[in-house]
Amino acid sequence: MNSNKIQTEVLTDNFAKWDYLFTLLPDEIKSPFFTRQYYESYLEIEKGTIECFCCYLDEENFLFYPYLRRDINSLGYDLPAKFYDIAGAYGYNGPIGKVSEPNFVKYFNATLKNYLQQSNVVTEFVKYCPIVNNRIFHTYTNQIDVLDNVYIDLSKGIEDVWSNSFEHNVRNHIHKSEKNNMSTFFFQGNEINDKNLNIFYNIYINTMQRKDADKYYLFNKDFYNKLFHYLGKYSLLCVTYYHDIPIGAEIVLKGPKIAYGFLLGTLKEYNKLNTATFGKWELIKFLYKESIKIYSFGGGKERYDDIYKFKKSFSKNCNNPFFIGTYVHQPDIYEIIQSQWKERYPAAATKYANKIQGYRQLA
Repeated sequence: MNSNKIQTEVLTDNFAKWDYLFTLLPDEIKSPFFTRQYYESYLEIEKGTIECFCCYLDEENFLFYPYLRRDINSLGYDLPAKFYDIAGAYGYNGPIGKVSEPNFVKYFNATLKNYLQQSNVVTEFVKYCPIVNNRIFHTYTNQIDVLDNVYIDLSKGIEDVWSNSFEHNVRNHIHKSEKNNMSTFFFQGNEINDKNLNIFYNIYINTMQRKDADKYYLFNKDFYNKLFHYLGKYSLLCVTYYHDIPIGAEIVLKGPKIAYGFLLGTLKEYNKLNTATFGKWELIKFLYKESIKIYSFGGGKERYDDIYKFKKSFSKNCNNPFFIGTYVHQPDIYEIIQSQWKERYPAAATKYANKIQGYRQLA
């Protein structure tokens, strides 16, 4: 491999090359989490500068890595210069692409690492996609198996899912729900109007407040409007009704072959109807008709908790570990930040001590 022929760029405003590289991905690994459109939507949630680090040799050897560059100084720490950290948008992130040359990954990581160090990045945090397994492209990070993801393999057909993927209790709950005059409707891209969005928003906020979720997850409506606008056909809204009452809703992000459960809510007073189970089954049938091969819907908050067990009941043989990646690029500066954080915000420093970018939590 002639490294002199590799084009290396850091995209910060003109993202045409990012769009182009995404089109070169095989359909089997095209995920909306790695699109420019998703990152532009996410700026409604977290402020920062979008960057995409790219290395391109040819259409069989390229990697691109979108992330947010975030200012650390603005958090109030006294530092000798301007410093930053980087992290992907909510969901999955990290480098992605195609590689056939044995040394291309090595070149990409050496060049990326050097760039981040030279541009005053202190820490890096990544959540790798367990479906596309893109962590293989990121060799210098400390990769930690933290949770288990659940996905359903649709490639063998709906009958196989029903008979071999679902646990017995899932099939029983679906049979009972089908007798309760329930139905699920699907809206894609520009079919998602204000009425549908408000239905989802009210159910989702109700769910998050009921579960006492972190305020971070209480995304505002502007985020959803931009998400559906920017992602278009990559976005799907599912609403489940009991008679004419909306009782459950889910947002799904999908590529040509993979769909990801993104956000989900149900109304507690209708839990006896097994809303989430019925909605999942209707969604699975819809995705199969759309030629989706994998439906991934995450795991729990902790390993083997009730959320994970519920999801696992839909895919009893699934084994799909989820990895995060961390790296400290500026150890001396990181030590200064950690020291000030512990001194000024001892409660937060204790609560978030195990997070590499915990210093962003000030209360």
